[in-house]
Amino acid sequence: MKKGAILGFALTLAISSALAFAEGASAKICDNDPTSSSGCTQNYGGTWTYEDSSKSYNSDHRISKSGVTGNDYFEWRFPSLPSGKTTLEVYLGDSKFTNREADYEILCAGWEYDEYVGSINQYSAPSGWNTVGNIRLDSGKVIVTVWGKDKSGASSTRTGADAASL
Repeated sequence: MKKGAILGFALTLAISSALAFAEGASAKICDNDPTSSSGCTQNYGGTWTYEDSSKSYNSDHRISKSGVTGNDYFEWRFPSLPSGKTTLEVYLGDSKFTNREADYEILCAGWEYDEYVGSINQYSAPSGWNTVGNIRLDSGKVIVTVWGKDKSGASSTRTGADAASL
């Protein structure tokens, strides 16, 4: 009887651990200028320019024109990802990123709408990886978008797009 209870407990623990691992799959990073081997791509519309910076992830980033008021956007396009809960993090390292309220959204393959994840004050964010928010993904391709417009109402700010992690 004791062996059966111990075996049952061990099996329950093993299954629980496997499910927890599936829910928290390892992070996939997509840079603003991804290599072909990463499987990621990027897309953007509007006034984004490329800049070198030793403070940025892989020493480069994209930045929007000052005072953007239109629909400037930058997209990190991830290859097929597994379904489950994940955290969206973005790399912010350059002091030229001054958007006080940069909005981030996610679109999964099969969805017909973008889902708002959160916003970050890029001006005051610490240098490095910053958490935007948590989301549950359906399996498939995923697009992460940051909008160039500063939703705080501040003028003459610039939005940065460097690396994103899911």
